[in-house]
Amino acid sequence: MSQPEVTRADFERYFPYTPAALCVKECARLSALRTYECPGPILDVGCGDGLFASIAFQGAEVWGIDIDAEEGRWAAASQAYTQIVLGDVTRARLPEAFFATCVANCSLEHVPRVDRALANIARSLAPGGRAYLFVPNKDWARDLLSYRALAELGLESVAELLRSSVDSFFKHHHLHDRDEWHAIVNAAGLRVVAIEPALSTGTTVAFELLLLPSLAGWLNKTLTTRWTNFPPARRLLARPVHALVERILAASSATRSAEFLIVAERSV
Repeated sequence: MSQPEVTRADFERYFPYTPAALCVKECARLSALRTYECPGPILDVGCGDGLFASIAFQGAEVWGIDIDAEEGRWAAASQAYTQIVLGDVTRARLPEAFFATCVANCSLEHVPRVDRALANIARSLAPGGRAYLFVPNKDWARDLLSYRALAELGLESVAELLRSSVDSFFKHHHLHDRDEWHAIVNAAGLRVVAIEPALSTGTTVAFELLLLPSLAGWLNKTLTTRWTNFPPARRLLARPVHALVERILAASSATRSAEFLIVAERSV
């Protein structure tokens, strides 16, 4: 029996601290990343609050880098990292030829000069070191139920406006297809080993259906720097919410369409 895309164990750890819509995506990325070995030392680009690293890289030496000072403080409090670098990944001074693994968990699409970010990552990797980069598929938002409904009604221009508005809201500076991502990563000095489709259409549907109740988390984050205020109370809801997510995924397409997982390495 194959591993579920969003496991209950991961969801029960993530949901108390994260809005449901984001939790679905993060748990699916955890499942995708587990198909690879990630030896330390590890560089976590756009580390955020450290929750992903605390689940994915237990026992490894992990460095986190984030441009947001508040996120850096939460990352330090998580004790998931050996060291936290507060700064812009395009120009932060990282140790050269040091990391065996780099993971960028849907962070690079938010960096305007992604070429400089990738070049800095390449310099920081040891020869033979690998980077695992989750990036959005250019057309991911076309799998939103609202987009498809508008398109089926013949309102293609409205559907495209919705798509562009969603990407603008989430500050997606870079939306590319497989060939474009391949060229961008190669140009930065990393050799692309594979570009795999990641995260099912079902995760996009679940993300959309859970987005409205999750907006409270985004508001709370703006006001308090935390996604949630009452983790113990949310922990009681994790199992029934996960059951709902499972039903949504089962009723939706399992085609991997939302993101790409780029596997690249620094040449020896």
